[in-house]
Formats: sequence, structure tokens, C-alpha cells
Amino acid sequence: MNNTGVLADAFASKLKAQGVSIRPENNASRLRDLEAKLPKRLPPSFESLLSRYSFLTFDAAGISFFGWGPESTELIEGASPQRGSLSELLLPAGYFQIGSPDTGSFDAICFDMNTQKQNREYRIVLVDHEEILCNSRLTICSELWSSFRKLLEVSTCSR
Repeated sequence: MNNTGVLADAFASKLKAQGVSIRPENNASRLRDLEAKLPKRLPPSFESLLSRYSFLTFDAAGISFFGWGPESTELIEGASPQRGSLSELLLPAGYFQIGSPDTGSFDAICFDMNTQKQNREYRIVLVDHEEILCNSRLTICSELWSSFRKLLEVSTCSR
């Protein structure tokens, strides 16, 4: 297994130890279906997690991650935006929402697929939801992580 897989496994193990409902599952087909709807493929580090694990919504590293798996459709819904949803503006602009802040805010936490990064390890940004809903405008509030891989590295090394 490559280093990315090892990081994803360590992250999943840590989440499970913290009581997160996460389980090994072959999601390769589900992941292909998701990525077929996106403007670009997901980062390899995120693909590694999604292809091999299913989970309900969980909080980690300041993010309430959307659930993924047979019982969780949030990520799939984000790739098939409905009229009036945040994704209706986010996805065509190159932002794929993976969650929201763990503070309860409705802002969007997204991969910025517009940035050219080696190995598709896109930065993770916070997007103001009110600007989208009220003004149909994207406003990036901040970069939360330089990549999902970096989030995995930091999360698995910290106690």
C-alpha cells in the first residue's frame, strides 16, 4: 500500500478510536460515479479514504465532513447540485463542498479545484454561504488546509 493509503488508514483508525462511525468498505464504484459528475478528479488522499471507507458525518480538524457510503448521500448531492443549493454556484466555479465548519456555521468547506497542484492535492477553503445565497457571489474567506493530505498528516500525528 502506498503512503497515501497508510495515511488514510491511520486517519480512519483514529476516527474510529474517537467513536466515529467509520467502517472499511469497497466504494470504488461509488467513487467513480461521484467523480464522473465533477469537473476534475478528487485529490488522491481523499480518493483513498472514500474508496475504502464509509462513514456518517463526523468532525475532525475543524470540519464537519459530509457522510459517505450507502446510507450517506451528502457528497453525491454536492456533485449533482439542486436549484437554490450552495453547490449550484460552487461546482461550476470549480469548488466541491466536502463539509462545513464544526462550529455549526453554514459556510461551505470545499476543495478548490481551480488551483493547479501537483498530484491534484487541492487546497481546502472556507466559502461564505451568505454571499452565495444572497448575492450569487463566491467569497473565499480563508484557506483552511493546503491539502487534504496535509490535514491527514497533521491529524494522524497529533494526539
